[in-house]
Amino acid sequence: VSWYHGDNKGVIKSFFDLLDKSDDEADYYAFADQDDYWMPEKLSAGIKKIEEMKKESDDIPLLYCCRPKLVDENLNPLVSEIKRPPMRPSFNNALIENIVTGCTTVMNRNLRDMVKAAPPRYTVMHDWWFYIIASSFGRVYYDETPHICYRQHGNNEVGTNVSRAKEFKDRVKRFKGNRRNISNQMTEFLRIYENCKEDDIAARYIKSDNARECLKLARRLVDSRQSLSARIKLVKSGEAYRQRKMDDLIFKIILLSGSF
Repeated sequence: VSWYHGDNKGVIKSFFDLLDKSDDEADYYAFADQDDYWMPEKLSAGIKKIEEMKKESDDIPLLYCCRPKLVDENLNPLVSEIKRPPMRPSFNNALIENIVTGCTTVMNRNLRDMVKAAPPRYTVMHDWWFYIIASSFGRVYYDETPHICYRQHGNNEVGTNVSRAKEFKDRVKRFKGNRRNISNQMTEFLRIYENCKEDDIAARYIKSDNARECLKLARRLVDSRQSLSARIKLVKSGEAYRQRKMDDLIFKIILLSGSF
C-alpha cells in the first residue's frame, strides 16, 4: 500500500491528483473514497465484466460502474419512493447527464492513461468526466446489481435522494445553479480532443466512427448556445437524452432556453 499526503485541492482536483500519482503498471483502477461499504465481490464483479468487454473490444478505454445500494449511516437499507429506470449508458446521455457514481467504478489502464494524459481544466464532477471519455472513445457497462452500499447521512458531497419531495426541491435548486455547466464541460472536452495531435494518447481512439460522431454532437451542442434554431433542431433530433422521462422533458426546456 502506497500512501502520500498532499494539499487540499478540493473534491474534483483531488481525484485527478490521485489518478496522476497512481501506479502506472496496474491493470485496473478503482476509487475507494468516502465512507461507503464495499460488498465482497465489488472489485471482482467490475474486473470480470471488463475482461468480458475486452474480448469484444480490446485495447480501448473501458469503464464499469454499478447501481449503488442506498443505506443510512448504519448500513440499514433505505426504501426509495423514486422509481429509477434501467440505465442506458451512451455518450448521447453523458453529454447532458451523469449516471456514474465514482465509488462504484472500475476502469482499465487505457481509460486511466487517457484521462491522466489530458486532465480537464473544468468538469462538473470527476466521475462524469470518466463517463464522457469512456462512452465516446471506448465502452461503458452499467451493472444494475449493487456491489456497494452508498451511505446517505446528510453530509454527502454528492448524495442520492429517496424522497420525491426532497428530490424535486433539490433538482429545481440544481437546475438553477448549474447554468452553463454542461456546455462549459463540453467546451473543455472539445478543447482537449477536437484537434488531437497524432502523438497524443487519444489519437488512436479518435479515429473510430463512434468517436467522430461524439465529437460532432458535442460541437453541435456547444454551438447551439448561439442559435435558437440549432437548439430546436437538437431537441427534435432526440440525440441527447436523460434517463428519466421527466428529467428529459425538463432538460429539453432548459436546452431551448440556452441556459445549459
